[in-house]
Amino acid sequence: MSETLSKALVLTILQHAEDFPWRMQDIGLMGLRLDDRREYRLHVWDPSSCVGEPPIHDHPYDFTSTIIAGELTNTRYEEDPAGDEYVRFRYSPGAEHERRSDTVRLSSTATTFTVGNQYRQLAHELHASWQQPGTVTAIRCLWVEVPELTVCVRNEGSWRSGQGRDATREEIKSFTAKALEWF
Repeated sequence: MSETLSKALVLTILQHAEDFPWRMQDIGLMGLRLDDRREYRLHVWDPSSCVGEPPIHDHPYDFTSTIIAGELTNTRYEEDPAGDEYVRFRYSPGAEHERRSDTVRLSSTATTFTVGNQYRQLAHELHASWQQPGTVTAIRCLWVEVPELTVCVRNEGSWRSGQGRDATREEIKSFTAKALEWF
């Protein structure tokens, strides 16, 4: 699919956003599944809706993200004895309430992506991202078996669930208004 066609389809979805079942995550992300297999998703970002600092995390899938509108900085993290200290939570998929914690030192590398750029993230790679308000990304997920998931935060008290919830009508309007400014 060409970038022009992709952007046109996304614009149509955003112009009729209230007709779709959007999901919210506390990282300032409103997402929409685009197929029944959970392979394709549309993400609209608003960092002002993020609860605290974006957590460093991995995923139960590899993914490729395409920037449709706006700008995103993806920061990858690796264990490094000279890095900054974080509280690391680990848990089995579907059992985040049974998480265990320790500390880990991480260093990071940040890369900024703009319209038309793509980046690939493997399931086991730790990352966090920061976006301009209204940034829109399309991701393609390849689900993989992972024994555990990881979330790293600056202090233990800043843990929050990775589970999504239904977006409210007000959230849909707010997020899409910011996204439409890029079109």
